Amino acid sequence: MTSQVRSAGLALLLGLAIGCADSEPHGTAGAAGSGGGSSGTSGTGGSGVAGTGATGRGGDGGSVAGNGGGAGAVGAGGQSGGGTGGSGAAGAAGTGGRGGAGGTTGAGGTGGSGGSTAGAMAGRGGGTGGGTGGATGAGGSGGAGSVPVPSAGCAKMTPRPSGGKVTVANDHIYDFPATYDGIKPFPLLMGFHAAGNPIDQIEGLTNNTEFATNYVRAFPKSAGNEWVYNTDLTPKVYKAYDDLMANYCIDTSRVFATGHSSGAQMITQILTHSDAAAHMKFKAVAPVASSNYGAIVVPIPVMYIQGKMDTVRNSDGADVVARFRTANMCMTTSMAYSQVAGCSSSGTTVNPGCIIYAGCSVPTIWCSHNDPQYSGTSHGVPCFAMKAAYDFFGSVR
Repeated sequence: MTSQVRSAGLALLLGLAIGCADSEPHGTAGAAGSGGGSSGTSGTGGSGVAGTGATGRGGDGGSVAGNGGGAGAVGAGGQSGGGTGGSGAAGAAGTGGRGGAGGTTGAGGTGGSGGSTAGAMAGRGGGTGGGTGGATGAGGSGGAGSVPVPSAGCAKMTPRPSGGKVTVANDHIYDFPATYDGIKPFPLLMGFHAAGNPIDQIEGLTNNTEFATNYVRAFPKSAGNEWVYNTDLTPKVYKAYDDLMANYCIDTSRVFATGHSSGAQMITQILTHSDAAAHMKFKAVAPVASSNYGAIVVPIPVMYIQGKMDTVRNSDGADVVARFRTANMCMTTSMAYSQVAGCSSSGTTVNPGCIIYAGCSVPTIWCSHNDPQYSGTSHGVPCFAMKAAYDFFGSVR
């Protein structure tokens, strides 16, 4: 007991020397290591002291760009938890706890919370392998998102339009949630229709969903039957985006896009042009059935969706995914992404077929599904897509 208290005290003194993080006891014989710097520099969490029959816990990270807490030491007959991630602008994930000797599973570390307008990275801490008799720790949860960055329009405090909608025929539709008040910045979803589809195609798919409740939604209309990059970028896409930013209260740090077919192609083409990508400032995208337009010029979180038997594209979209994978510096290895639930469509039990790539700078997900939508061509928007996109956008920090 004496040696453990001394160790806990030493960890506390080291943490205070680096930057004032608290030490928190866990169990009769274990104590948490202390974290690092509370301002200016990043601090690495200390390792928890081993508890005899109790729980050792990892140290907390520092409050500005802090690193993840260290793994808790193995408690004899007990368990060890992962440290909490730092709460800075890019707090990394805590290291997962190890299973105690003969004990239970160590929990994964928690991701760092957002500490600036830039936001925090999602927590990626998973538990490491267990000790003798211990199992693998659970994965850590994501950190909290960035604080809102109000658009210029927030200063105008424009109230919610009558009926929550602004419609200009053949040009755009804006939808505002019931809680929009012109003061609180809302995230923005831009939805791009497919060729030959009406302006409200994506609106119809997102009505009565969490997008309608929690986002301002914008649906621009292409000049012609389909989206043409050089023709539509400035007078259609930029116009709608700039209007929203200038006249309504939008969180400029949370602008997302989804679109189908020609609409997905417009999103992809924007991301192949550095000037357009900089103008639109998409935080994440979820294109459905695009085409390959060359190199993506910015890393961007993506959930790419396309039918594995898409007879309109005559491919499963692997070439488009490769462009995103390169831009996001991913490895070629992947694992199943089980957060997307299946659904039923035209008598088919749909398998979303989603995978997530390893080693990426930002999340990169490919859903190669078997929904027969779009006259059996598998080229349509699958039944899981809008729910999956909403959940994915919410996970991007």
